[in-house]
Order: sequence, then structure tokens, then C-alpha cells
Amino acid sequence: MYIANNETAVSSKGILNYMPQGIRRYMYGVNLDGACEIHMRLGKPLCINYSDGRFYLNAKGNLTPIPNSTLKVTREHIDEAIEIATSSSVYSVRDQIKNGYITIAGGHRIGITGTAVIKEDKVSFIKDISGLNYRLAGEVIGAADEAVPMILKGGGIKNTLIISPPGAGKTTMLRDIVRQLSYKSYCVSVVDERSEIAALCEGRSAFDLGFSTDVLEGVDKADGMLMVLRSMSPDVIVTDEIGKQSDIDAIERITNSGAAVIATIHGRNIDMIKRRDDLKRMLKFFDLIITLSKRKGIGTVEEALTEW
Repeated sequence: MYIANNETAVSSKGILNYMPQGIRRYMYGVNLDGACEIHMRLGKPLCINYSDGRFYLNAKGNLTPIPNSTLKVTREHIDEAIEIATSSSVYSVRDQIKNGYITIAGGHRIGITGTAVIKEDKVSFIKDISGLNYRLAGEVIGAADEAVPMILKGGGIKNTLIISPPGAGKTTMLRDIVRQLSYKSYCVSVVDERSEIAALCEGRSAFDLGFSTDVLEGVDKADGMLMVLRSMSPDVIVTDEIGKQSDIDAIERITNSGAAVIATIHGRNIDMIKRRDDLKRMLKFFDLIITLSKRKGIGTVEEALTEW
């Protein structure tokens, strides 16, 4: 069984600084240990998802599993939350918003829904925001205790793909894989396109990623992987949520170069990956495939394959 780092609760509590005052004042007594998401939906009850269930906040600051007579989210709440998250400068995070999220201090990410503004057949912005999902990042020391021996079995680092549905702990596990490999003196390069794995602030990570880890964030995954391959001499390159053709091409070049790759992808199982011809081709570049679920709690290893 793995244990949470003592700083996890502090990090989760810090999310209150990004909540609108009209909601924040009801949440000071709420225990956010174990919380993974806070949902704000316009006109709907505020919802907090924990690993063991979904709860709603009432006007007394208490959590209840019943959504009736609970605190409702208003337009003012959402507008204030966006203002806080962007430091009153929406333009500064425009590129993030058009991709449906804002990354904030501590590695937390606020998912955004609303009306997409389309220019030249691409989303350029999201207006009339109607929903915010605060996805709470946490450091779980030992989350990768089952995975790392498999990754290192036989000597060296296996090219590893982690398949996981949203919310099943893939980024948390990936973060702990980086930490454990780094402390085993492997040179690890993390390509953190959405600032979720390392959550750098002024060049420092919000999490323990070991002493031999380099982080490149805010860059397209494919470009970033090739950049660190050329410049950092990594034993392994780690990145999150691959899936584009350019990602696959970069992984092919990296694995052919002798460096290893550890990456995650959204999905329920390997059969879902095989249904797409481009992703099916990608599988040949990996030596180990680990599938996660929430069946026995976040980060449950359902399957580990070396042949498929």
C-alpha cells in the first residue's frame, strides 16, 4: 500500500485560494484530503469528488451526498474564479483556455467548458464559460511501487505505455515513476506540455522528482521529446497523454536512438488502442503496457503486458 506525502493535504488546501470568495467561505472547514476534483457548474450544486464518492456542499459548510438544498454556483462565482485563476489577465493564458484548461500553482488544472469560438476550423477561445473542474494534483509517494520493478525487470528501462481512463491516477503514477527512477540514478527528462507532471514555479517543481531529473514544460510533446533527446542525454524520456501522429513519430525516433520512453495515453484497455490504426502501429515501439483503473482505488494496476 502506498502512502501520501505529508505535503499533499497542504497542496489540496491551497486550492481554496483559487475559489471565489462566495464559495471559499463555506469551504474552510471541509477536509480535502482524498479529494480529486471540485466541480463548479453554472446553476448547479458545487460538487466535490473523492476517491470514495461524490459529495455536495451545503450553506452550513457541510458535505452531503444529497444534492438538494446545497450551495448553487452562480455566474458571479465562475467569473470571479476565472479572474483569480488568470491573475486578471485572461489573454496571458489564452492558449491554455482554447485547449480547455488553465494550469495553476501546485500542478492543479482547471478544466473549462462553455461555448467554443472557431477560427479557421480551430478552437481559438472558449467564451460564456459554464463549467469549471478543479482537478487536484497530488504527490503520492509509492504510487509506482508495483510498476517500477516491471519497468526495470531484466535490466535497463523498458519502453512503457500506461493506458488509463481519466481520473484513474496515471499522472500521479507517472510522477512517482520519475521520482523512483531518478533516485536510482537514471537520467530522466520530463516533457511536461501542460505543466501537470512537475508543476514548475520559477524553475522549481512542486513535487519530488528526484535528483537527476530535467524538466521541459510548456512545449509541444513531440518537439519537446526531440529537444531533450538532442540536448540532455537522457536514459529515459517521460511524457503524459500522447496520441497525435507527431507524438508517435517522435517516439519512434527516440526508441531507435537507444533512449527509453515512458508515456501515458487515455483509454480503458489495449483493445481500444488497437482499434485505431495509427495507435496500433505505435504499440510496436513499447516493451511493456500497463493498464490502470479505479476498481480498487485510484491507480489500480489491472494488467501488465509484455506481449500483445
